[in-house]
Amino acid sequence: MKVKSAYSFHTVRRAFIMMPGGALLIAPENTDISHRQMFQNQGIASNDIPKFLMTIPRGYFMDGELCIYQGADMTPGAIWRLEAKNYDTVRAFMPQLKGNFGIDDNANLYLGVRVGEIGTVWEKLYKTTVGAFMR
Repeated sequence: MKVKSAYSFHTVRRAFIMMPGGALLIAPENTDISHRQMFQNQGIASNDIPKFLMTIPRGYFMDGELCIYQGADMTPGAIWRLEAKNYDTVRAFMPQLKGNFGIDDNANLYLGVRVGEIGTVWEKLYKTTVGAFMR
Protein backbone atom coordinates (compact mmCIF):
# COMPACT_ATOMS: atom_id res chain seq x y z
CA MET A 1 0.00 0.00 0.00
CA LYS A 2 1.43 3.39 -0.98
CA VAL A 3 1.20 6.20 1.53
CA LYS A 4 -1.08 9.08 0.58
CA SER A 5 -0.70 11.26 3.69
CA ALA A 6 1.37 11.69 6.82
CA TYR A 7 -1.45 10.19 8.89
CA SER A 8 -1.53 7.06 6.77
CA PHE A 9 2.28 6.84 7.05
CA HIS A 10 2.02 6.41 10.80
CA THR A 11 -0.66 3.74 10.55
CA VAL A 12 0.74 1.89 7.52
CA ARG A 13 4.37 1.67 8.53
CA ARG A 14 5.47 -1.01 11.03
CA ALA A 15 7.78 0.57 13.59
CA PHE A 16 10.45 -1.61 15.19
CA ILE A 17 13.27 -1.34 17.74
CA MET A 18 16.35 -3.57 18.04
CA MET A 19 16.72 -3.77 21.82
CA PRO A 20 19.95 -4.70 23.58
CA GLY A 21 20.00 -8.36 24.49
CA GLY A 22 18.45 -9.52 21.22
CA ALA A 23 14.78 -8.52 21.57
CA LEU A 24 13.17 -7.23 18.38
CA LEU A 25 10.13 -5.11 19.22
CA ILE A 26 7.68 -4.70 16.33
CA ALA A 27 4.60 -2.50 16.51
CA PRO A 28 1.27 -4.18 15.76
CA GLU A 29 -0.17 -3.67 12.29
CA ASN A 30 -2.43 -0.67 11.69
CA THR A 31 -1.26 1.28 14.73
CA ASP A 32 0.32 4.71 14.93
CA ILE A 33 2.47 3.91 17.99
CA SER A 34 5.71 5.87 18.07
CA HIS A 35 9.16 4.61 18.98
CA ARG A 36 8.95 6.79 22.12
CA GLN A 37 5.75 5.01 23.12
CA MET A 38 7.35 1.64 22.42
CA PHE A 39 10.26 2.52 24.74
CA GLN A 40 7.80 3.71 27.41
CA ASN A 41 5.92 0.42 27.10
CA GLN A 42 9.20 -1.32 27.99
CA GLY A 43 9.34 0.64 31.25
CA ILE A 44 11.97 3.15 30.15
CA ALA A 45 11.60 6.48 31.95
CA SER A 46 10.68 9.49 29.79
CA ASN A 47 13.88 11.36 30.68
CA ASP A 48 15.99 8.34 29.55
CA ILE A 49 14.28 7.94 26.16
CA PRO A 50 16.45 10.49 24.26
CA LYS A 51 19.55 8.44 25.17
CA PHE A 52 17.89 5.32 23.78
CA LEU A 53 16.79 7.17 20.62
CA MET A 54 20.41 8.23 20.06
CA THR A 55 22.03 4.83 20.62
CA ILE A 56 19.62 2.01 19.77
CA PRO A 57 18.82 1.17 16.12
CA ARG A 58 15.17 1.55 15.23
CA GLY A 59 13.13 2.08 12.12
CA TYR A 60 10.16 0.98 10.15
CA PHE A 61 9.01 -1.32 7.37
CA MET A 62 6.69 -0.04 4.66
CA ASP A 63 6.01 -0.78 1.00
CA GLY A 64 8.54 -3.62 0.96
CA GLU A 65 11.38 -1.42 2.25
CA LEU A 66 13.25 -1.07 5.54
CA CYS A 67 14.42 2.23 6.97
CA ILE A 68 16.77 2.05 9.98
CA TYR A 69 18.28 4.94 11.93
CA GLN A 70 19.22 6.50 15.27
CA GLY A 71 18.66 10.04 16.45
CA ALA A 72 16.74 12.39 18.71
CA ASP A 73 17.44 15.90 17.36
CA MET A 74 14.06 17.17 16.16
CA THR A 75 15.50 20.21 14.34
CA PRO A 76 14.12 20.18 10.76
CA GLY A 77 16.95 19.14 8.44
CA ALA A 78 18.83 17.13 11.10
CA ILE A 79 20.08 13.76 9.89
CA TRP A 80 19.34 10.60 11.82
CA ARG A 81 21.80 8.00 10.53
CA LEU A 82 22.53 4.46 11.59
CA GLU A 83 25.98 4.63 13.16
CA ALA A 84 28.58 2.24 11.76
CA LYS A 85 29.21 0.89 15.26
CA ASN A 86 25.67 -0.57 15.15
CA TYR A 87 25.97 -2.25 11.75
CA ASP A 88 26.75 -5.62 13.36
CA THR A 89 23.71 -5.28 15.63
CA VAL A 90 21.47 -4.64 12.62
CA ARG A 91 23.06 -7.53 10.72
CA ALA A 92 22.28 -9.83 13.66
CA PHE A 93 18.60 -8.79 13.56
CA MET A 94 18.29 -8.93 9.76
CA PRO A 95 17.13 -12.59 9.55
CA GLN A 96 14.28 -11.75 11.94
CA LEU A 97 13.40 -8.60 10.02
CA LYS A 98 13.40 -10.48 6.72
CA GLY A 99 11.23 -13.25 8.15
CA ASN A 100 8.77 -10.97 9.90
CA PHE A 101 8.29 -8.72 6.89
CA GLY A 102 8.64 -11.30 4.10
CA ILE A 103 11.49 -9.57 2.29
CA ASP A 104 14.64 -10.85 0.63
CA ASP A 105 18.12 -9.55 -0.18
CA ASN A 106 16.76 -7.41 -3.03
CA ALA A 107 14.63 -5.26 -0.70
CA ASN A 108 15.64 -1.61 -0.40
CA LEU A 109 17.26 -0.60 2.87
CA TYR A 110 17.74 3.01 3.96
CA LEU A 111 20.23 3.80 6.72
CA GLY A 112 18.94 7.22 7.70
CA VAL A 113 16.32 9.94 7.46
CA ARG A 114 16.29 13.73 7.27
CA VAL A 115 14.09 15.20 10.01
CA GLY A 116 11.13 17.09 8.62
CA GLU A 117 8.12 18.79 10.05
CA ILE A 118 6.15 16.75 12.54
CA GLY A 119 3.26 15.08 10.76
CA THR A 120 5.06 14.81 7.42
CA VAL A 121 6.81 11.83 5.83
CA TRP A 122 10.55 12.37 6.26
CA GLU A 123 13.08 11.89 3.45
CA LYS A 124 14.78 8.49 3.50
CA LEU A 125 18.59 8.58 3.03
CA TYR A 126 21.57 6.31 2.30
CA LYS A 127 19.85 3.75 0.10
CA THR A 128 21.27 0.27 -0.36
CA THR A 129 19.76 -3.21 -0.45
CA VAL A 130 19.49 -5.78 2.32
CA GLY A 131 21.91 -8.07 0.44
CA ALA A 132 24.53 -5.36 -0.11
CA PHE A 133 24.35 -4.31 3.54
CA MET A 134 24.78 -7.91 4.70
CA ARG A 135 27.96 -8.45 2.67
